[in-house]
Amino acid sequence: MLPARRDRRDEFRSTRKNAIVQYPLTAHRRDTVLALLRPWHGGSASLVAEESLGHGWAPVTRLTFDRDLPGVGRTVVVKTRRVDGPGHGGFAHLRREEAALRTAAHTGVTARVIVADQAAGVVVTTDLEGWPTVESVLLGTDADAATHALVQFGAAVGRLHAGTRGAGDGYRQALAGLGAPEAEAGPGLPWPGVDSWRDVEVACAGLGLPDARAAAGDAAFVRDRLADAGPFAALTHTDLNPGNALVTPHGVRLVDFEGAIFGHLGFDASFLHFPFPTYSAHWATLPDSVVTEADRAYRGELAAAMPGAIVGRLDQALAVGAAAALAVRVQRLPLLAAAGQPPRTRRRRRAQLVQQIQVFTRLAERAAALPAMADWFSRLAEAMSARWPDATTPPPATFPAFRTVRG
Repeated sequence: MLPARRDRRDEFRSTRKNAIVQYPLTAHRRDTVLALLRPWHGGSASLVAEESLGHGWAPVTRLTFDRDLPGVGRTVVVKTRRVDGPGHGGFAHLRREEAALRTAAHTGVTARVIVADQAAGVVVTTDLEGWPTVESVLLGTDADAATHALVQFGAAVGRLHAGTRGAGDGYRQALAGLGAPEAEAGPGLPWPGVDSWRDVEVACAGLGLPDARAAAGDAAFVRDRLADAGPFAALTHTDLNPGNALVTPHGVRLVDFEGAIFGHLGFDASFLHFPFPTYSAHWATLPDSVVTEADRAYRGELAAAMPGAIVGRLDQALAVGAAAALAVRVQRLPLLAAAGQPPRTRRRRRAQLVQQIQVFTRLAERAAALPAMADWFSRLAEAMSARWPDATTPPPATFPAFRTVRG
């Protein structure tokens, strides 16, 4: 039987940290989840443990029952977000999470939605269990394991994209069924980027950096490609950092789809090259050889599902996606110039942007694409290095797993 609503909750073993949790699994939300799951066990299962998996601003909770829920197992994962208005953590995040997971269910690289209640702010999924994240492997000491994880990561992203090309109508219908406005489905990114290039121009003028108007034409071209991705439209995660990928015996599995859109697949693919442009916590670089292997795995999955002529244009699509990702990061120029930053944070932010510029210019050159933007970014990197020597000296480190590997 399910436990009584209040008097047995103190018996549950919980590993939740003492830190303040935004949008937590409240008693009301827990009751909602238990009621939603009742059809799976007919009232015969009892909740015996609750474990916090996320962090304060992105709470995720594992619930453990005393017996298997048919077709689910003994554990489920509950994502909770706020339901009191727009903004970060609001309705849009859970809607995108649910719609994306349902759209990608057949790809085999995500968890499966069991039940959800958008009004209560909960999405309940199958549990991918306690497998290590790609991040934890990169921060380890085993280069072979890290290489394997990244290759599997590339393959998982490839399967996600290959399996969801042409699924835009279904994704949009799923969002609409959850009450989402049409714009929420994409194709625009969740953050300012090429659609706010004027802000970059103003920032550069104010900081005395190379005039960003020189790249405005290419920025508009990238914006148009994002708006109409054509054959490169697929379900796009948009936050493929290494903490959002789990290394399982059956391949990498992707989590945290709250920023997902149906957009240009080059954006996600570029994360394999930069690497991880939205990742800050332990940012470092990867050996070129490992990036090449991960990219090959990604392309291999697409090649099995896309016409050869389209696969042959992936270099151009990748350059567009990398430009879009870099346009998001360059919005941070005023932050990079701000006084009062901790020295280590300041150096990492500057070094990360310069390194990402170098990656983009290589991709653009390989694709023979976006020459004006590549030229302007190169001049920006030179100006940043001259003004802020810590942007390039010392050079950024590789992830710990590869510190003894030459790439």
